Amino acid sequence: MLARRRRYSALAAAIILVSVIAGGVGATPAPGPESSATNGTANETANATPPHQNPEVISEAGDDQRVASHLATQLGSRLNLSAAALSEGEYAEGRLPLEAEEYAVLLERYSAVAADIGAEETADRFNLTREQQLQLTDSIEELEITGQEYQNAVDNGSDEKARQLARELLTTAEELNQTTTELNEQYDALETETEIDFNATQESISVVQQTVQRAAAGVIDREFTETNITVETNQTTVAASDPLRVSGQLTTVDGAPIRNASVSVSLGEDSITTRTTETGQFETTYRPLLASTSVRNLTVAYTPTGSEPYLPVTETVAVSITEQAATSVELENTTQAAAFTEPVQATGQVMIAAEYNRSLAGIPIVLTLDQQRIATAETNASGRITLSGSMPETIPAGDANLQVSIDRRELAIERSMATAPITVRSTPTDLSIDPTVTSTNETRNVTVGGQLRTADGDPLSDRSIRVAIGETTLGTVETNASGGYQATYELPAGLRGSDITVTATFEGTGTNLEASAAQQRVPLPSAGVGVGRVLAGVVGGGLLVMSVIVVLLASRGVDREWITQTWARVTDSTDPAADSETTTTTASSATTGLSDNGQIEAVTQASLHSAREALAAGHPNVAVQSAYAAVRSRLQSSDSLSTPQTHWEFYRQLHADHEINTAQLAQVTEAYETATYSADGLSSDAAAETLSAVEELIGDSGTSSTR
Repeated sequence: MLARRRRYSALAAAIILVSVIAGGVGATPAPGPESSATNGTANETANATPPHQNPEVISEAGDDQRVASHLATQLGSRLNLSAAALSEGEYAEGRLPLEAEEYAVLLERYSAVAADIGAEETADRFNLTREQQLQLTDSIEELEITGQEYQNAVDNGSDEKARQLARELLTTAEELNQTTTELNEQYDALETETEIDFNATQESISVVQQTVQRAAAGVIDREFTETNITVETNQTTVAASDPLRVSGQLTTVDGAPIRNASVSVSLGEDSITTRTTETGQFETTYRPLLASTSVRNLTVAYTPTGSEPYLPVTETVAVSITEQAATSVELENTTQAAAFTEPVQATGQVMIAAEYNRSLAGIPIVLTLDQQRIATAETNASGRITLSGSMPETIPAGDANLQVSIDRRELAIERSMATAPITVRSTPTDLSIDPTVTSTNETRNVTVGGQLRTADGDPLSDRSIRVAIGETTLGTVETNASGGYQATYELPAGLRGSDITVTATFEGTGTNLEASAAQQRVPLPSAGVGVGRVLAGVVGGGLLVMSVIVVLLASRGVDREWITQTWARVTDSTDPAADSETTTTTASSATTGLSDNGQIEAVTQASLHSAREALAAGHPNVAVQSAYAAVRSRLQSSDSLSTPQTHWEFYRQLHADHEINTAQLAQVTEAYETATYSADGLSSDAAAETLSAVEELIGDSGTSSTR
């Protein structure tokens, strides 16, 4: 036992040293024309880079190739630095040149230039080489750690644990061997494409590969016994109706039987298992189930468990499938009717005409509705199936066919299906609309917002909403994740009248969602600065709601000249009704010489009256805007009219006034902001609460606040 432990110890030490073998995993850039073999030490020569010009000072014209060469050399140098650190067992240092941001920045710059000179594949190769070298570092580090654990198990006399760790070592060694092979291929290609000399790096990587292979052979020799498997079949063809008899024996290479071992018989992805007898013999009958009809080789394999002292072994036999077994799908319970998002389910069983003495688990099954895939599942060991999906919107309402079928055509069993009727119920939808019309000097626009939901309140996203005025379609807009939509359109020229009706329509064509529409009448402003600003509901770009001025211009007892002066002080416009000859005439005859306070009170009361009417008519946003105009009329000082103010600037100006209920003023200001700028706007209840607050606020302040 002592001698065995010494052998294990020597082997483990060799494995641990794999990562720090002599030779250095480094690459050498090709020397530039000015370099010399006698210029510096060998190490300096290995790390030399050709004296390319810095791309920062190269002119753009005709220099792409030189820039690419410079950047490629820098990338190669970082690969070299990584390999050199790896050869010293410095894993963190080996990762740093490749994981640091500099490599990514260089690669990004190189990729940009490579696109101009047709070197995109080289850029991709630099990235892949980086990834594979990092993977090599991981494998070597893992090999060292596992080797140390293996040594400890050997020292402690834990033979079973040592064998398990030895098998892990072999797995890691196999992965490392594959990585080094691929990495050498990448360096070959990079050297050809960039003329950078990676010979030293490749030689060192090959040494790593050879050393690992020798270490793996040592593990095999000391821990495991090689095995042999013989296989016989009664024929070279197979079908469910004509199964294949497979027999053979599993032994060591010396002929000793391996008892009670698991042996797999596979045709492609289809596999069954059997066990060996006391003499290592096995025999089974194979009927193909999930095998593809294109597979031509039967594989018989022994894969030992972690603690078994044997190596795996595989044997193949040429076999082909001659025919597919007949199948049928029998449905037991299916959904009779469903609406959008409601469950659609089916249960049943797959039956195979041939007699199978094996599990039927894993047969792929699909549930479709009018050829649209709803759900997938696999059979259990007895062939039973349970599928569950939900009704999509893309199935039109009415009678449809639900279908359950085997989901692949090229299996050793035939594809079969069963159908059942299902009624697709329609789902009512609810669409809202909240349009706002604005006007500029040249154009009039309508901003339309709203939401599309089911009647139960579930939002409907990614649906098209058509927006129109009368028979004229303005455009379509898609709903967002919450079912909301918003879009702004320019109104067609030539619209006449005092208002327009804006309609939003969800058509639901080709779906089980019912069509819905919503419409709302909104005032139609005339084109131009003054009236446009009034009817937009905002003065000076959102500073003050003044739509009430249009009403006042048509009212008796209000001095039009005073209104015009007030308008001018706020908006820098000269006439709020310049675009309406009728309004101008009416307003001109409506002068009575009211005092300033009387005129302010007239504006305030007219605004409140407009707010109450708008609320009663079902226009909560307009109601709040008019109510806010009353607040500004009553509380704004004449001095402040000379400087336009936003709603919050106005609030802050009055905040220090102890005669003002600032909490109510804040409530009204927030409501005005929501009514004017939010796509959702205010509810009628919220507007009613705001109007009550305005009335209390104005009542508390009295006329003295006009200061």
